[in-house]
Amino acid sequence: MKLAVIDKLKCRPTMCAHECKIYCPVEKGELDSCIVIKQKAKIDENTCIGCKICVKVCPFDAIKVINLPSVQESDIVYRYGVNGFAIYGLPIPREGIILGLLGRNGIGKSTVVKLLSGREKINLGGGATEEEVKKFFSGNEILRYFEGLANKKISYKPQNLSDLVIDVPVNEVLLKRGSEKEIEDFSEKLGISHVLSNKMKDLSGGELQKVAILAASLGDPDVYFFDEPLAFLDIGERLRVSNFIKEIGAGRTVIVVEHDLLIMDYLTDSLNILFGESGAYGLVSGVKSSKYGINSYLAGFLKEENLRIRDKALNFNFTKNVSSSGAKIGEWPSFNVSFNSGFEMSVPSGEIFENHVIGILGKNGTGKTTFVKALAGLVTTNIGNLNLDLEISYKPQYLFTNNDELVSDICFREKINKKIMGVFNLGVLTGKEMKELSGGELQRFSIARCLAKDADIYLLDEPSAYLDVEERIIVARAIKDIMVEKSKTAFVVDHDLLLVSYLADSVINFDGESGKSGVASEIREFEDGVSKLLQSLNITLRKDMESGRPRINKLGSVMDREQKARGQWAIF
Repeated sequence: MKLAVIDKLKCRPTMCAHECKIYCPVEKGELDSCIVIKQKAKIDENTCIGCKICVKVCPFDAIKVINLPSVQESDIVYRYGVNGFAIYGLPIPREGIILGLLGRNGIGKSTVVKLLSGREKINLGGGATEEEVKKFFSGNEILRYFEGLANKKISYKPQNLSDLVIDVPVNEVLLKRGSEKEIEDFSEKLGISHVLSNKMKDLSGGELQKVAILAASLGDPDVYFFDEPLAFLDIGERLRVSNFIKEIGAGRTVIVVEHDLLIMDYLTDSLNILFGESGAYGLVSGVKSSKYGINSYLAGFLKEENLRIRDKALNFNFTKNVSSSGAKIGEWPSFNVSFNSGFEMSVPSGEIFENHVIGILGKNGTGKTTFVKALAGLVTTNIGNLNLDLEISYKPQYLFTNNDELVSDICFREKINKKIMGVFNLGVLTGKEMKELSGGELQRFSIARCLAKDADIYLLDEPSAYLDVEERIIVARAIKDIMVEKSKTAFVVDHDLLLVSYLADSVINFDGESGKSGVASEIREFEDGVSKLLQSLNITLRKDMESGRPRINKLGSVMDREQKARGQWAIF
C-alpha cells in the first residue's frame, strides 16, 4: 500500500506556488483527482501512484510518500486523520511483566501508550465503531486486555511535564490521588520527602519528574504506564526510580517508554521494538526479551520478522585515549564557587590536552553545570572569572527560545557546513522557525551549532536530553570524530552512562550533597572514573559480548560478587 503523510505544521499553501499539485503527473492527466489544496494540502492515497515528485518539489519538506509492501490499509490500528501518522499493530501488556517500548522519536511510542491506556480510542484509520474494533482484534490476545480495561484502574505518567508546573503545593496535588500514609511511604522511597510542602512550580526538573512518578503510583493501580520516567534524573536517581517501579509493579502490568538503554535493560523484563519512519508511520515488533530485543535493535535486524530496520548496526566499541595523549593546550587553576543559596563547590587544578573527550559524572546538584560554566567564564569564582586563553564553544543544559528566526538563516550566518548539517539531519529543520522546534530538534540544532564553531574546547551540558537512542549515538560519534579530526577537546556532562562510555576518554567525578556542596576530582582515566561512580552506587557493569554495550549486573549475582571481590566495578 501507499502511505501519504503531510506534516500540517510544515505545509504552508499560502507561502508556496502549490508545486505538489502543479508537478503531480496524476493531476496533469486528470483534474483534482490526487491533490486538493485548501487551508492545507490533502493527498488521495487511492489515486496517488507513488512517484514521490510532490515529496521532492515541496519547498517546506512537508510531504512523505511511502510504499509499504508488507502491510495493508486494513492493518492500521490508529491514524491521526487523513494523511496523518499511522500505527500498525500494538504490544500486548501482560500481568507481572514490565514491558519496555523501544524506538526512535516520532515513531509512535507515546501514541501506543495512549491507546493501551484508553486515553485515545482505536480508530482503525477512520471512525471505527466498537464492534469493528472487536472484529479487527478477534482471536488476538490483546482483545482480552481491552475488554478487561474498563474494570481496571489505570495509571499514566506522561512524557511532557509542563502541565504540572502550577502554583499549587505538592502535597495538595498528591492528596487528591492517595492517602497521607501512601504519600509519605512513596516520597521517602523516591527521596523527595523534603519537597512535599513546596509548590509544584518551584521544583527542579528531577524533583518534578519524581513527583509525577509518585502521583502515578498512588491509589493501587492495576496497570501502570510510565512515559520517559528517567528524564532530568542522574544515574543514581535513575536506579532508585527503576527499583521503585519494580517494587510497585510486582504482580501488576507495567509499560515503560525510555531511551536510556542501560536502565531499560535493567528495569524491563521484555520489550517491543517500534520501527518505521519518524513522523510517518510506526510498526510494532513481536515481544522479545530485553537483552535480545536491545541487541536486535542495535544490530538493526529483527530476526523473527526477517526485517532490517537500519542500514548499519550501532555498536559501543570505541578506542579510548589516555588523558595526556595529545599536546597540552591549556590548564585551569584550583578554584571555589559559592552562591547565596549556600551552595559551595571546590575544583582542583587540571590540564587540557587536545584530541580528548572528558566525561563529567556525578549526582544532580553537585556542581557539574557550574563547573563547565566556570570554564566558559560565565560564573564568578573565588579568583574571579576564569580566563583559559582559549576559544570556547558552549552548549547550555537548558534550551529555551522564542526566536522566530528561520533555522536556515542561522545555519547560513554561522556557516554550519554541509557535513555537520548532514550528521545532525538539519535539512528537515531549515524551513522552521526556532520557536517551532521540538525538544529533540532544538537539542540537535544546538549541539550542531556548538560543534560548528571554530574553538579550542567544546563544553556540552546534557547533550542526550530529548534524544532517542540512535540520535544519542550519532551525537556521541560526531563529538568523538570532530575532536579527533580537528585535534580539539570536549567536556561532556551527561547522565546517560552508556553515552558517556561510548565517547569519553577520561572522567571527572563530582561528589557532595545535592544543592549544598560539590567536590570535583582530578581528571581520571576512564575506567577508574566510572568505577568510582559505580562504587558509590554499589553496582557493577559487564560488557555484552554481542553488542559491546555495558550492562548492569543483578545485585548480589555471581558476576556482581566476583567483580566486587576483584575491585573490578566495570568491564569494558
